[in-house]
Amino acid sequence: MEEIRVVTKNTGETKKLGEVLSSFVLPGDLLILRGPLGSGKTTFTQGLGEGLEAERPIISPTFTLAREVKIKFKGGQDGLLIHVDAWRLKARGGDIFEEFEALGIEDDFEGNNALVVAEWGDKIAEPLSDHILYVDFKRNMERENLRLISFTSQGFEEFEGFKKSVEAVFGSFTD
Repeated sequence: MEEIRVVTKNTGETKKLGEVLSSFVLPGDLLILRGPLGSGKTTFTQGLGEGLEAERPIISPTFTLAREVKIKFKGGQDGLLIHVDAWRLKARGGDIFEEFEALGIEDDFEGNNALVVAEWGDKIAEPLSDHILYVDFKRNMERENLRLISFTSQGFEEFEGFKKSVEAVFGSFTD
C-alpha cells in the first residue's frame, strides 16, 4: 500500500495539511484518524473543515461522541462533515459498530452527502465505506510541536492528486 508521510513543525502546518486534503475528499469518504491524545487529530480536522467552508469551527467530539457540521465539497456540493470520537464508543463496551449505527451516521452515508472523520475508528471502517483514508499521527517527544503524519489509502479515490498537492505545499517533508 502506498503511503504519504509528512512532518509538520507546528499547529499551523498541521491545520494546513488538513486544508490541503479538503480539495480531495468526496461524499462517502471515511477518514480514520489514529494517534495518541494531543497528537494533532482535531487540529488537522479543523484545517479540513476550514477548507470545506464549514459553517462553524470544528471542535473535538470527545464529550458528545459525534458532531455534525454543514460543509461544501469541491464544486460547491452541500454536505456534512461528521466528526466522531470512536474511542468513547469503545470505552462504553458492547458492540462498537452497533453503537455507531445507533448514532444514525450510516443514514447520512447512504444519502451520499457525508464525509466521516472518525478518531480511533478502525472498528467501524470496513463496514461503513470502501473509500477510506487512514491518517496516523505521531508526536516527537523531544520537540513537542513536530508531528509525523502518515496517510494510507484503502480505496480513497483522490490519493494521487492529494499526494501531488502535499508535495507541492510541503516539498521535502514527504517520502
